[in-house]
Amino acid sequence: MINWRIEVPGFITNRTSVVLLPLMLLSVLTSAQVAKSQTRSNFPGPAAREGNRSMDEYDRTINRMKNDAKATNERRRSLFPQINDDFQQIQIIHNEIVRMLQPDKGLNYERLTDLTGDMKKRSVRLRENLALAEPEETEAQPPHTEAIDDTHMKKGIAELHDLVVSFVASPIFKNLGVVNARVIDAATKDLNNLIYLSDEIKREAKLLSKTARK
Repeated sequence: MINWRIEVPGFITNRTSVVLLPLMLLSVLTSAQVAKSQTRSNFPGPAAREGNRSMDEYDRTINRMKNDAKATNERRRSLFPQINDDFQQIQIIHNEIVRMLQPDKGLNYERLTDLTGDMKKRSVRLRENLALAEPEETEAQPPHTEAIDDTHMKKGIAELHDLVVSFVASPIFKNLGVVNARVIDAATKDLNNLIYLSDEIKREAKLLSKTARK
């Protein structure tokens, strides 16, 4: 729980002031409400109706904003277990994939297909739950000219490793209160690239797995 403490120098100096400050605020709020009621009734004719309509619309807008903020906070709380699980599992999947790069072992393409498929699924869901932006539509990427073999796949796995390390180290997972637009943009870019690359590796691993069975 975050305890907000706001200190206003010169106002709270003794026990009496502690009592008087809420009373002062209550008085101001009451006066504002009375003035608002008077404003609603003092306009003559059509002007009164128009003024009251504008104020009613303002009240509805404020209430809607409060309700939207409350719903967003409740949604985030309900999604936290899933966000945390996906975040942890992406790292576990990453570790298993990287272990395939050991020089004395060949790539298990069937297993690699399953792992990258799961990584993509969890990354897409994480992007949605974190409300990060999807990439803008771009022109189709040119076809690969590099041969799809073990060397090519290991290069892709190394790139995937760098993306995962960069993404999980983002400050947005350490302190949500200090992030800025640049940090969010960087995390969004890493996650979108992670989704794209894991899908590419899955597609290529599936192709190589079929070729190996022939």
